[in-house]
Amino acid sequence: MNDKVPERWRPLFTNEEWLQHQLVVVGSWMFFILAGIIHAIVAAYKPWIPAR
Repeated sequence: MNDKVPERWRPLFTNEEWLQHQLVVVGSWMFFILAGIIHAIVAAYKPWIPAR
């Protein structure tokens, strides 16, 4: 059964594959958001691009 998979994606995913896909997508978003926050903090503390 593919009861957790949205209708348009059912031909491509089973429930297990859909859950794995969701983990990868959410994990990627969390990584990029965290990386952006850390880059902003480091740039505010010690800028690596000199101000003119």
